Amino acid sequence: MKLIFDHSKSIFNEGAPLILLEAERENESAKYMLENGWIPYYENNEESWYQTRSSRLKIQKISNRRLKELSEIHITHKTENSNIQPPIDIKWYQFGNFEDFYFDDVFWGRILYLEDQVLFAVMNKTNSVKSYGTLSYYYLVNKLLGKYTYLYITDFYDVFEYKSSLPGFEYWNGKDWV
Repeated sequence: MKLIFDHSKSIFNEGAPLILLEAERENESAKYMLENGWIPYYENNEESWYQTRSSRLKIQKISNRRLKELSEIHITHKTENSNIQPPIDIKWYQFGNFEDFYFDDVFWGRILYLEDQVLFAVMNKTNSVKSYGTLSYYYLVNKLLGKYTYLYITDFYDVFEYKSSLPGFEYWNGKDWV
């Protein structure tokens, strides 16, 4: 793996430099990269990886309550709703082997298939009273049950604290999954 230090994105914070660490794969598998805290993104159709406090869910059977909630949502893989606004970071996930899904024609999510691994890369925000974001994790865990061991779910920082309440949640502390 070739490490890349992009100092144009580095900052000095409280007496210490904070440096964005990126990598280009050489012979490493997607599994190796994800298992060691790296998350992919694509720029100009080129794959890169960044080191982060990443997170994942162990794929396991979901509760009957969550299955019932999912059964009350119309789930498709296409939409005619041109008002769905993709998030700004969608540009990083326009390439590769991805799959989109929609809930009730208002919520949108995208997963990336990376060799024998899967990453929930990005979703839009909605103002719905339904917890589409939370339910999207349950939908994917149920969809991927028996096919994968983990669903990688990108970054885990304070703003994403809600992820820690999901069953099977783990995060990368820079050395181990906890």
